[in-house]
Amino acid sequence: MSKNKITIEQLNVACRQFEEMLLLGVTENFAIRQLELFANAYAKFRVIGNVSPDHVNQYQLWSEAAIALSEENPNARKEGLLRVEHGTPRRQFARVIFQRWKVSNIEDSWMDETIQKLWKVAIITVEEDRKLNKSARSKMFESPFDRWRSAGIEVRELAQGN
Repeated sequence: MSKNKITIEQLNVACRQFEEMLLLGVTENFAIRQLELFANAYAKFRVIGNVSPDHVNQYQLWSEAAIALSEENPNARKEGLLRVEHGTPRRQFARVIFQRWKVSNIEDSWMDETIQKLWKVAIITVEEDRKLNKSARSKMFESPFDRWRSAGIEVRELAQGN
């Protein structure tokens, strides 16, 4: 088993640590970082089976513009013209987990449902990333797809192997 595979127990500890840091006067920006990292790593391992650094080749959700750019320019991936984009911002995802923890410890089944609903990662263009940052940078939406649509980004799932 990978040492980087975060457990439910570790997520619960990260929530407790976040709360304790806030009580000690640490800003949310610093206090939430461990929980943010753990929550994302937990979800990524559940979805794709590893926690290696994000790369455009790992994900099947792509914006229409990213698909077109990749077809037009086969080097778009290497040239940094594409971005890995979390449909629910990682900070917001961590906040959802923390809010649940305040009511009840985090459990596998709840995390699985939350990941299914909120943890979506898509490949978008640099230009789409700029538009998203202007309109919905760190905002929480009902779904990741709603957030992308709010910035005019249409996302679809590619077939395996693309």
